[in-house]
Amino acid sequence: MKTSHLLLALAFTAVRLAAETLKSDAAVFSQTDPKSPVLARLKAGAVITPVGEAPAGWRRVEVSGPFDAFVNNRDITKALEVREGASIYAAPRKDAPLLATAAAGDKTEVTGLVGGDWCQIRLDKKLQGFIAVGETANLPADPPPAAPAVPAPAAPAPSPVGRPVPLAGNTADMPRMFAGRLVLAKRPILNPNPPYDYQLTDASGRRFAYVDTRRLLLTDKIEAYLDRSIAVTGTVRNTVDGKDLVIAAESMQLR
Repeated sequence: MKTSHLLLALAFTAVRLAAETLKSDAAVFSQTDPKSPVLARLKAGAVITPVGEAPAGWRRVEVSGPFDAFVNNRDITKALEVREGASIYAAPRKDAPLLATAAAGDKTEVTGLVGGDWCQIRLDKKLQGFIAVGETANLPADPPPAAPAVPAPAAPAPSPVGRPVPLAGNTADMPRMFAGRLVLAKRPILNPNPPYDYQLTDASGRRFAYVDTRRLLLTDKIEAYLDRSIAVTGTVRNTVDGKDLVIAAESMQLR
């Protein structure tokens, strides 16, 4: 028992000795490169504890989310969750830095539809990054943020199509904004009897979700927005059969 207690005490002492106090503000980079995406920024006085090996001039540390990130559309499930094993990137492109691989239990939230085949998500988990120390810290330390390519969408302006109608039933889910092209859902061969009249598609023409317009009080003909890029705000749910998504639109505007 004494031996075990001694080993625990030595381990605890080693951890304490490894901890460092930052003397100045520091950026936590996703890679050992001051031009890589910044995961977080720590204030002077913060205590950091290295969590693994790192090249000379760097410290590997762990930081908590949430983080803005991007996932390919095919890795988003019908429940609007990131599929286990999916690659999570710092920007909406295949050659962007890899931030993490989705694991069971990860907390993710889809926050928008990016042009092309990508979704923007908010990832709430701990990630490992690197802090530059010594001579390395004198290199430029102000790279673009982790998601420079697609700024977070601004709050929607008053809708030229209509105004929100008071919602009935469960309104616990907060509205989200999605961007895409509004098109007719009915297609004589491929989709002759769709559950809704309209759908939102990505840049490749694939349906991301149906659009339910029943909550809109129209002040203009919705046909004016067909086959055009729009931003639609509303709550998302599954269709009755659970095979597709539908956005209960509260407002929309041209992009």
